[in-house]
Amino acid sequence: MDRSVRGACWARVWNFLFPPKVHGDGAQPQYRGHRLLQWIVAGLVFSALGWIAGGYLGSWASRTACAAGATALALGWLNRRPGAALVGAVGVAIVGLVAVRIGESFFSPLLAWPVAGLAIGVLGAFAYRRRRARITIIVAGPLLGSAGFFAGMVATFLIAVGLNDSRVSAETLLGGAVGFGLLLLTGTALAGRWLDAIRAPGGGL
Repeated sequence: MDRSVRGACWARVWNFLFPPKVHGDGAQPQYRGHRLLQWIVAGLVFSALGWIAGGYLGSWASRTACAAGATALALGWLNRRPGAALVGAVGVAIVGLVAVRIGESFFSPLLAWPVAGLAIGVLGAFAYRRRRARITIIVAGPLLGSAGFFAGMVATFLIAVGLNDSRVSAETLLGGAVGFGLLLLTGTALAGRWLDAIRAPGGGL
């Protein structure tokens, strides 16, 4: 394939993932790739640290609550709302803890992950101006969170099998927590940015 054709194809893919954002003055600054990288790294680091910190509090329930709360904290921090980040992190942690306890009695403690994803989706919806972006984030939150959690568990298990290391296989739930934060924040960044990218003058819904 000709180099110019390849370049045009990559440009189309890039513009689809990172569409231009139109401001009221007509300027169209491009969405920077390093901004998406921040969301990816934050999803990995915050959820992992939350899971590890929860281990010092004791139970698996506290790990789940701390990992979910840390992911919510990362979401608020990335949206430059530190006050809302702290309040949201505490709220999501409480919701996750309650969901674990309810799941232990009626279904499964894994119920906490989609519930936490929904809570984070509701929290993240306030960062966007367009109604369709808000609705998409709320609906996608539990789906992305659940998919990320199970994908992280499977990836950790496969790595453990490949390395033949029981110590890695013991961290399957840690991998799930990392996958939860990674896919949830990355999906939120992409979906929200794509749906909320082109704003009319005045920034109406």
